Amino acid sequence: MNSKLINGVTEFLTTAAELKELKNFVKDTKGGVTTSFAQAVEIVEANVHWHSLYKDELFQWLRKSLNS
Repeated sequence: MNSKLINGVTEFLTTAAELKELKNFVKDTKGGVTTSFAQAVEIVEANVHWHSLYKDELFQWLRKSLNS
């Protein structure tokens, strides 16, 4: 599978549920884990972590900016 396609599809995944679904997909995919899928899982793990740390702060900043 094309690595650009895999990255393009997975780069916006940000929830633990989406990460779990991706990991299950990779596990169930015939042919095993490719480097592209392994990198995609790492990116989504980082997205989930970032989202858990900064989501509330980002929303507060956006609300404040929009109300200014």
